[in-house]
Amino acid sequence: MKFFISILFFILSLSLNTNAQEETKNFEKEVTDYIEGKTDVRPDFLKTDNAIGDKKIQEMLDKADRLISSKNSSYDTTDFLQKLKPFIVPLIVVLYLIFKSDGDSKEKPKTNTKSKNSRNRTDDEYNNEWNYDDSEDQFDSIKISIKEQIYENTQMFDIEAKGPLNFTKDQIEQSEKENEEAKFSCYVFDITDKDNEIPLQGLTDPYKDENYLLSSTRNMKVGLGLAYNDWTPMFRFPKSIIIPPNRGQRILKFVVCVSKLKSKFDQGKIKNKKDLYFETTTTFDLNFEQPGYLESEIYESALNEKIIQLGMAVAYSEKKINTSGVEAIKSWINTEILWKNYLIDETEEKVKYSFLLKNTHELLKKNKLSLSEIVKEINFKSNISRRYDAMNLLLNIAGSDDRLSKEEDKLLNNTARALELNLERFQQMKTSTIANIDTIDETNEDNEDTIFNFSKDMTDADKCKKLREEYTRWNRQTNNSNEKIRNQARKMVELTANLRKKYNC
Repeated sequence: MKFFISILFFILSLSLNTNAQEETKNFEKEVTDYIEGKTDVRPDFLKTDNAIGDKKIQEMLDKADRLISSKNSSYDTTDFLQKLKPFIVPLIVVLYLIFKSDGDSKEKPKTNTKSKNSRNRTDDEYNNEWNYDDSEDQFDSIKISIKEQIYENTQMFDIEAKGPLNFTKDQIEQSEKENEEAKFSCYVFDITDKDNEIPLQGLTDPYKDENYLLSSTRNMKVGLGLAYNDWTPMFRFPKSIIIPPNRGQRILKFVVCVSKLKSKFDQGKIKNKKDLYFETTTTFDLNFEQPGYLESEIYESALNEKIIQLGMAVAYSEKKINTSGVEAIKSWINTEILWKNYLIDETEEKVKYSFLLKNTHELLKKNKLSLSEIVKEINFKSNISRRYDAMNLLLNIAGSDDRLSKEEDKLLNNTARALELNLERFQQMKTSTIANIDTIDETNEDNEDTIFNFSKDMTDADKCKKLREEYTRWNRQTNNSNEKIRNQARKMVELTANLRKKYNC
């Protein structure tokens, strides 16, 4: 195409411009005289340091030089060159224009106008995965990486993927027997100790396999050209369930295996290698400040004792024992300790915890129980999930007598902060408790804010935002079929409305 454009350009130049015609004639004469040997001086624009001095043209001219200088040719050089003359000169002119055009185009910088998408993905984009366009920054094969995200106030680990899924022709044919699908499985291993690769435990659906190992599985189509063009979440795990064996600096390995639908796994690894299509891995450095699951077993007994003591503090928050609260603690001991540990001596354990309840009560009456030390020990010996379990017990104790006192409310709020809980989630838990009790202490200037857990550092604007959320939450319950919840909701709507007036919301 470039050849024909050059010829047209040359012809137009000759026909439209007299000066160009004259220059072209001069150019032809110089080239012809040089080739026919009438002059030994090569034209300037045909020298090797000129733009036209391209390798191919140079080779052609060198051949002409050898023909001119040859004295022992078996044929008449002049006659031969005369025959070639009609073709050589136009060819050189055309090549001159071609290479001159190429030189100009190379001088222009290339501008890449393609924008790169952010790695932040929404839930809608999570399902829109196959968007590969073979851009220059793509990988040769699929890669994965780990990114921490927050979805609906929950911290998550996104296992993001990018690059083509290089299924072979044979694998595609094999998948035809399974509806052209493959099983994508993700497992997590602790590889801090290089000689001891440990799969992480999984106790929560849908993030566990049949052997209670942390995992996630999904089926996806098999075929040619399937790929992740941008970093896209392939799997997600709540951060709270990523628990290594021990606390501290840990190295985690995330593995995504692509296999036949019938494939089975043992200890996070595929049993039959013939079922594996391919796999990809990445590592992630995690500073785990909570106890690992191996340490949790060591701390379990001491942790239960501290939770019971904290529960007794709530039951005694009005400086008198709440007997229904103590019964709630005993019920928790039976269900969460004795029944779950059927191998222990139940009689001995009952005596142990009975003594703990009485001793804690005595310490409370003498004001010798340090709640700050108890909370500090709970934080050290428990993961965040266990702390929410402890808070759920405290709320049950507070609501056991169908009444929430201002002392109980204040202690619950302070404890939630000390246990480093998410305050919005805690407030939702407390809302459920309030909805199922008969009485909330009369509010006044000293305690009305504690119902909604306002903190000292909150601005009026922050309080107004929270009050709007609470008003909406309780207003929905004013038509609840449960009369107790319906009546409590109306009281809370009235309280939020009064507080909104107070803060000029």
